[in-house]
Amino acid sequence: MAIKRSSHCTFHKSGCMPITIPTHEPIKTVYVLMVKEVIESEANNGENA
Repeated sequence: MAIKRSSHCTFHKSGCMPITIPTHEPIKTVYVLMVKEVIESEANNGENA
C-alpha cells in the first residue's frame, strides 16, 4: 500500500518497516537500492517458505 503525500510517498506492508521516498525526479540511487533490498528479501523469504 502506498500513501502519497505532497513531497513524499510512503510504502507500507504488514510486518515490514515502511519505506518513505521523495516523489521528485530523478530519484536518488539510495532509494532505489532500499526498494531493491526489500524486494530481494521478500523473494528470498518466498523461496525459503
